[in-house]
Amino acid sequence: MRTTRLLPFFALTALLPACVESASSEGARPPTPWTTVAATTQSTARAPGVRVEQVIHEGIVSPTAIASPRDGSGRMFVIERQGGIRVLDRDGKLLPEPYYSRDVATADVEQGLLGLAFDPAFRDNGRLYIAYSGAAQGERHGLVLRRLQARDPSANRFDGKDELVMRVEGLVANHNGGHIAFGPDGMLYWSVGAGTGEPRDHAHAAATDNLLGKILRIDMRDGAAGAKNACGLKGRAAYAIPADNPVAGRRGECGEIWLHGLRNPWRFSVGTDGAVWVGDVGKDREEVSVWRDGAARDLGFPDCQGSHDYPSTGASDCPARTGTTGPVFEYAGREQGRCAVTGGIVYRGPNVALKGAYVFSDSCSSELLVGRLSSTGKLQVASLPSGVAPGYGTIASFGEDEDNELWFVNHLNGGVYRLR
Repeated sequence: MRTTRLLPFFALTALLPACVESASSEGARPPTPWTTVAATTQSTARAPGVRVEQVIHEGIVSPTAIASPRDGSGRMFVIERQGGIRVLDRDGKLLPEPYYSRDVATADVEQGLLGLAFDPAFRDNGRLYIAYSGAAQGERHGLVLRRLQARDPSANRFDGKDELVMRVEGLVANHNGGHIAFGPDGMLYWSVGAGTGEPRDHAHAAATDNLLGKILRIDMRDGAAGAKNACGLKGRAAYAIPADNPVAGRRGECGEIWLHGLRNPWRFSVGTDGAVWVGDVGKDREEVSVWRDGAARDLGFPDCQGSHDYPSTGASDCPARTGTTGPVFEYAGREQGRCAVTGGIVYRGPNVALKGAYVFSDSCSSELLVGRLSSTGKLQVASLPSGVAPGYGTIASFGEDEDNELWFVNHLNGGVYRLR
């Protein structure tokens, strides 16, 4: 079996000029222990060329995502699992009053307010989107997508229209996904998990006649037109299906689907080149996949977990055998303190040590994992200190500010951090 070798954080600089061949997992090193240095206003973790600053220590409860409106204000918006949206001003100060709040389902730790995305033209149109576990009558047992239309985009308290866009039914507890993001094509992407249960219960993830276990792609632009085979809100969809979606217009299939064959795509990102980077939380294996135009849109679940059959036969040729898109990085769950991958972002900020690298994490080990694709197409990964102690459900999500610097949130203690 061949997989990607984990390097200690001091080897990060070796990744900068070139990538090398992946190595056997038997030679993998455990992550280098992280350290936290207390300061007057922030905690700081350091690696060569990389610094992590803790911007917020208290005042935010169970954050699940962070995003910038990219409107020139320098603000960052953080969503709390319990249903609130909080604002950090240009100086990183947490404003005392929530921007917005609503009732959401939180019976399971993986339910709640899960996704936040700003329209690329937010400064002019005041539109932002949220995804959450429904609690109200008619929304329960599913994920809900809503559009908030702010009357004043520069305001720090929401005032405006709040309308339902789309609903995905059949998610009663965990494995919800829930991340939303705009791509460089102006389309809104939304990850939806396969739902609770064992992999054998999730044949629907590989099918295109339902929305579970998918990444969806919809058009929210005014006057947009496209295929009519919408499954999100049958007969009254408040969005358009792009005509170039793979099953757009096919009777009996869901036109919103962009990628399928996923278990719990908790966090993903869309690169400037249109590549979709997905962190899929597995039962036995955690995996990062990269989809590019021309590749198979089926990412393999439930027949595959990573490059392994499910149930496991000991073989590791699952993507080749099934014709699906395999992972560029994978690791067994419950090894080296890891338990759940947190998908990240390809870095495009000012730090030259991180430029072009894919930065992600594991929400139990709390490492910052920095990867670059090797000549074999696999991700070679270094482990950096994050300043966050290990624990269940720590680093939950990454986001970019106006300068493309990377931020992340700690769901466990409410911390908000920035890479410099």
